[in-house]
Amino acid sequence: MKYDFQPACDLLADKQKVMIVGHISPDGDTLGSALGLARGLRKLGKQVNVVFQDAVPRHLSFLPGAAEILRPDQLPEASYMPPDLVILVDCATLERTGNGWINDYLPQIPLLIFDHHALRDDIPAVSLVDPHLAATAELIYWFLQSLGVSWDLDLARCLYTGICTDTGGFRFTNTRVHTLQIAAELLAQGINMEEMRINLFESRSLGHLKMLGLALLNMQKTDDNKLVWCSMDAVTKEKYHALPEDIDGIAGETMQLEGVKIGLFFDERVEQGTVKVSMRGRDGYNVGKLAAEFGGGGHYAASGCTISGNLAEVMPKVLAAAEVLLKETEAKLS
Repeated sequence: MKYDFQPACDLLADKQKVMIVGHISPDGDTLGSALGLARGLRKLGKQVNVVFQDAVPRHLSFLPGAAEILRPDQLPEASYMPPDLVILVDCATLERTGNGWINDYLPQIPLLIFDHHALRDDIPAVSLVDPHLAATAELIYWFLQSLGVSWDLDLARCLYTGICTDTGGFRFTNTRVHTLQIAAELLAQGINMEEMRINLFESRSLGHLKMLGLALLNMQKTDDNKLVWCSMDAVTKEKYHALPEDIDGIAGETMQLEGVKIGLFFDERVEQGTVKVSMRGRDGYNVGKLAAEFGGGGHYAASGCTISGNLAEVMPKVLAAAEVLLKETEAKLS
């Protein structure tokens, strides 16, 4: 793949203190990309802090450097040196970084963005954004190559995590020839596939398994199986003391039913007065368009949004819009 990395290289050249920031509710791509980029830049002599508003999910805490990630409330300490460059990874909108803490640094500090999401803010920045890529980690791989960074096992584990998680273990249609080529290069650094598979796909908490079971129990569908949905209400989460990470990943399970084209998962967040809607779609069924109708975004086959209200208020509106998307798509494909 050919990208013009020169503006990013020029911006980085005279910067010594770098702050790398990912999105809230961090996943494998934003964490793997941020930690991999941090490791690469440190090899070039840069001072790097990685900052996330939300905690690292337990199953991703094995990533090299995860224990050194800072939270925003740790930044004002006397020992902390303000950055002279901010880099957003897997996150091209400032809202996705959290509750506004990033505004203390922007726009007075130069900004560099790496992302593979189409949605972005109109903010001054050097941006490398390609929504056709499977993962931001692919961009980071090529960028570090352009900088001449030497590869090692820990760097490879970080970027492999980003690519592997955002392709569903190389099962999703966003997996391209170059995706597998990059993965092969990273594996050649000595990655332990058993460790990766267990940590990324099989190491879940008991809380997550309970939440998944309860969500599957309330799964519903249309008569033709093409639209499938399930939900998790706030009362149930409180009863089982569910953590936010216990809810992660349930949306993908809606796509297990034979014949499904669109899957939806509704997560009621009563403390915020909102419902988070996670959307999944088969090839040809653009759930990114569906999410955009409600102020959200994401990818063609995996998107989401957050809507004010409770389950009773939000679910009918989203389900009705999903039915329209199904009909429109079926008409185009027929």
